[in-house]
Amino acid sequence: MSPRSTFVWVSCVLIAFTTTYHPIYAAAADPAPAMETGIVLDRLSDEELRQWRSIEYLVDASAPNGAERYPTLRGLWQSTSQSGNAIYIELSSPDCADWEVAGRFLIERVDPQAARHIGVIRLCLANIDRCAPRGVGRRANGFVRLAGLRKGERYAEVLGHELAHAADAFASPERARMVQERVATVTAQFVKHRAKHGSEPLDPALQQRLEERDALVEELEAHADSIELLVWRELARRRAKID
Repeated sequence: MSPRSTFVWVSCVLIAFTTTYHPIYAAAADPAPAMETGIVLDRLSDEELRQWRSIEYLVDASAPNGAERYPTLRGLWQSTSQSGNAIYIELSSPDCADWEVAGRFLIERVDPQAARHIGVIRLCLANIDRCAPRGVGRRANGFVRLAGLRKGERYAEVLGHELAHAADAFASPERARMVQERVATVTAQFVKHRAKHGSEPLDPALQQRLEERDALVEELEAHADSIELLVWRELARRRAKID
């Protein structure tokens, strides 16, 4: 990837699901206070909360024998909920003005004391609704995102992608800090350089850091894509049985 405009972390997009980055904001200097952990819904309006409950219903869905209908999605949910960190859900954001964006995961704050990092998952429901019924963006393995799914199932698939990012980033305090430093810090350095020096050639050391950042971002996105495929398979298999 070229570093000339790569400012933000990779995640789901709609138009061919082409690569884009999402900002990971700088860590705060003070320790995080003792507050809620797990999936936090405080940022949702009443209407958004009703929309969210329909997605949550799929996460919790069980077969008559008690087995989980979507074990990959449930496992991601449990992993992030029990990580000791806070992940806020947002269903409205300026990000969604970009019709290509389906969802985003951001590290909003890294706690220097490693007590409670804060992340955000943003789902752009209206953008997901705009996808063609046959899905978007055929992958090399034949997987077509959102194909064969109804509205709530599509939301659940995108949620699975973003939960995969969250579970990966919050796998350990060190992991979250490393991602923060190698993505957000380097991006800030790049933006500062461009603001000061315009299109002048980059310092070799900064160029190297940008290449390392882009390699990490590709790794993060490949992982989230592989987990999303598992979520889609479970959702599509269930949809095929119903239809």
